[in-house]
Amino acid sequence: MNRRPPRADRRVRTPTERTASIEPPSRIGTEVGRPPMHIFFATDGSASARFAQAQILAMPWRAPVQLTVMTAVHISPPPFTSFVSSAQQAFDAALLTLRREAEVRAEEVLNKARNALEAGGTSVATRRHAGSPGATIVEMARACRADLVAVGSRGLGPYKGYLLGSVSDHVANHARCSVLLAKTPPKRTGRYLLALDDSRYAVAVLRWLRELDLSKAAWIHLVKVFRSTEEFPDPDRRDWVCGCDREAPAMFAPWGDAPEVMKAMCDEGLDAKVARVTVEVRFGQEVPEILAAVRKFDPELLVMGAKGRYSTAASPLGNVARKVIDHAPCSVLIVRPSGQGFPAP
Repeated sequence: MNRRPPRADRRVRTPTERTASIEPPSRIGTEVGRPPMHIFFATDGSASARFAQAQILAMPWRAPVQLTVMTAVHISPPPFTSFVSSAQQAFDAALLTLRREAEVRAEEVLNKARNALEAGGTSVATRRHAGSPGATIVEMARACRADLVAVGSRGLGPYKGYLLGSVSDHVANHARCSVLLAKTPPKRTGRYLLALDDSRYAVAVLRWLRELDLSKAAWIHLVKVFRSTEEFPDPDRRDWVCGCDREAPAMFAPWGDAPEVMKAMCDEGLDAKVARVTVEVRFGQEVPEILAAVRKFDPELLVMGAKGRYSTAASPLGNVARKVIDHAPCSVLIVRPSGQGFPAP
């Protein structure tokens, strides 16, 4: 089926339309006319960051792709006051030594990440910046016009577990682009769970699939949660036809009241692109039901919009997305499109 271009008033901006003060690295790949997918990988060398690195290598990205690896060096000096000049000089010298050691460590981290990613056949640019990691990652990803920021869910801090660390939490909340939060090593199962509602962010989640060169062995599992049975549409009362006049597959019936989502499903041709597409309808509160679906399906990756139907405009990250990424037992990709109708965080 020939794909129709998105409506002008619903357009999602392409990566090349974003402004920046720093030029991105050279484009790579061979697909003519396609803007590159720019992945911005922020690492501190932790195990969680290595999960993100492995996830980048495992994902079937559609060419061309460009990669930037970045690390932030942040040494926060402890408070120190002394009227003895020799003591102050010793403190300053120790702090300088600590900073130099941190810079050497940062270069080692960057080189290891670059070597691992270039082994996959992709050229990699590296950046080292001084500053608070969370804010620095967000600012540099914006300057580099990144389409996706990939980070580990936890850094080198003392706390471990499913809950996000302070850096990844800051990035998830404030990045202007989509964010991949790696919690586990890639499973390489080709199973993707898409948590959707009838918002415009759900459309963006479906369109995000264009960035993947999905194989016929892939399995896309769509989950929609209704708060009550009264919200669930009755397929016997209407014909399920989307805005492009194509009769929608029966599996897409629960989205009949959301023409934007229906059209995106038909445009993406999910029923023809991969071997298996399934839909699961659940009733109850969004967070526990999505998490239950994740535990049941055991996906490679959970993909959901940064906001949903009930999110407020002022919040950069919806309450459902915030709780799900905190407690999901798998890696999570938060889709945050830019363009008309999608205000920046």
